[in-house]
Amino acid sequence: MTFFFHYFILNHLSRKISRRSKRRGRRSVRPLSQTTKEPSAAASCTTILDLPGPILIDILSRLPFKSILVSRCICTTWRMLVSDPLFASMHRSRAPALELLLHPKSVSCASTTLHWVDLDCIFKTAPPVDRNERRKTRLNSKFYLPLPGCNIEKKCLNVNTSSSRSSFMDCYGIVNSCNGLLCLSEPIYNNPHIICNPVTGEHISIPRSEEDDMFCGPVISGFGYCRRSNKYKVLRLVCQPENMYQTMAEVYTVGTASWRSIGCEPFDLGLSLFTTYLNGVVHWVSDTANSPAVIVAFNFEEEQFSLISLPPHFGETHKEKENLHYMNMGVLGGCLSVCDATFWDHFDIWVMKEYGDPTSWTKEHVICAHSGCLHRPIKFLENGDILMIYNKAELVAYSPVEGYFRYLKIDGVLAVFEAITHVPSFVPLADAVGGDHLNVHTIKASCSEGESSEGTETLFLVEQGKPRSASKSTSFWAVDDGE
Repeated sequence: MTFFFHYFILNHLSRKISRRSKRRGRRSVRPLSQTTKEPSAAASCTTILDLPGPILIDILSRLPFKSILVSRCICTTWRMLVSDPLFASMHRSRAPALELLLHPKSVSCASTTLHWVDLDCIFKTAPPVDRNERRKTRLNSKFYLPLPGCNIEKKCLNVNTSSSRSSFMDCYGIVNSCNGLLCLSEPIYNNPHIICNPVTGEHISIPRSEEDDMFCGPVISGFGYCRRSNKYKVLRLVCQPENMYQTMAEVYTVGTASWRSIGCEPFDLGLSLFTTYLNGVVHWVSDTANSPAVIVAFNFEEEQFSLISLPPHFGETHKEKENLHYMNMGVLGGCLSVCDATFWDHFDIWVMKEYGDPTSWTKEHVICAHSGCLHRPIKFLENGDILMIYNKAELVAYSPVEGYFRYLKIDGVLAVFEAITHVPSFVPLADAVGGDHLNVHTIKASCSEGESSEGTETLFLVEQGKPRSASKSTSFWAVDDGE
């Protein structure tokens, strides 16, 4: 597939140059196919573009995500092929790979940009050997988030009293990703506000209710998909002024006109740490003071809450509530996972092998590291390494076989970063969510390698060479307050 893609690009560009030269009355540039031998007249008129549309779409749908991004910038024909509903359907049916997006997040930087990380390009390359060697990789591909009141291209503010306050008001959060869609929440109270597809640039607004401005305290929210009903839903847990000590649960079915109440939330979530979505269920770790640490789950299909036990050792004395910020929860290899960094000299990665069965918690990895290191596992790479984000400022690839870390510092914007695992989707938003009350808007979706990506928010991954013998004794910097 990659061969066809590169041939397609070179052939298209050579024909474009040839036509341009002929229009100017100059000597035409020979196409790449004619550099070795002179083809027949019939062959010179035949290109891959002469294939039937469905066959071309089938070829494009098999390409890596990076190649698809580039193909949209080549010509109008390619953009139309990638925008065809048949392409979206074929691409989705092939179970596209889990991609990594980085989102700058800081009081001093209100970012509308998601940066796509080409993991294959970076981690399939051997690390630098010399300590003084620095390898710098630019993240060219960007996607823009539809944040109200923000310049779509980017919005980075200087650090001072007035701008920091303005930026803080614009810091929309990402609730979670689901089937290629993102749910964004408003600043301050985290009320879910927008659902968007960063790849296509389409977005819809979640309707507000009369009580939205009367909530007491922050909103806890989640976004998910119901397989049986083929519907997307948004959950929010809110406290009303008339009863500040009782949390009400409300659900919005995307495509309908309003929120509806489903009663009281039966468990006290507290600050609801580490929002994690997996297979139609959203999860949080409860940090309430009067009960043991536990995972609270909400099933979008059944619209019911449940409890899931953490690994058994979390009931021990050293697992006090203040230590919960030194752990995190996520999804690894399609399983619910917990990373426990409350120890002095190592951190553990636990995986729930059978979802919902607390006896299936398995300690998959014990990774030696100094105290204070907060690593968040993100995904398994093709070679078996574990990709993590460290201190919200570096990407880390850890080899369980060699016990070796590779650190790539995120450079270019003075901010910490969210790492979002996201399955890209080219399905039009209206087709994906359905419903009778949709008003879909579109922004410029992306800026990839075929376009100019200059601007105030350009990210680089910087890797410095380090002797392999010194990798196991790496010293760590101070960390922040957790995810």
